[in-house]
Amino acid sequence: MSSKLVLVLNCGSSSLKFAIIDAVNGEEYLSGLAECFHLPEARIKWKMDGNKQEAALGAGAAHSEALNFIVNTILAQKPELSAQLTAIGHRIVHGGEKYTSSVVIDESVIQGIKDAASFAPLHNPAHLIGIEEALKSFPQLKDKKRCCI
Repeated sequence: MSSKLVLVLNCGSSSLKFAIIDAVNGEEYLSGLAECFHLPEARIKWKMDGNKQEAALGAGAAHSEALNFIVNTILAQKPELSAQLTAIGHRIVHGGEKYTSSVVIDESVIQGIKDAASFAPLHNPAHLIGIEEALKSFPQLKDKKRCCI
């Protein structure tokens, strides 16, 4: 396993897709989908080490609960994955005219995503929640400027 693992997040309006991949060779160590946010049947499905699993997130769960489940339940099964994360990549639907390629996330980028929310009103607010929750869960990556869009 490489020491260059990346957590990739795609926060939609009612779901969150996630994966941990090796940035060097593209190998996927974890992939999954949390869905049905804000509904009684909110759930999360994931595949790790060839095993597929599923769990209920609880009625009304959303992005915060899903990311907490990923960090505290799924990644707790393989702590070496968290330990080897070197970056978090966020798929952002619309960065407006200002962001047309990948950038390191800082306060000005967060403001730019907020400013472009009218172009993607269902997605950009969800992306911002994903960014905020990821930075809370992995503060060591923020300090190294390792969160990107």
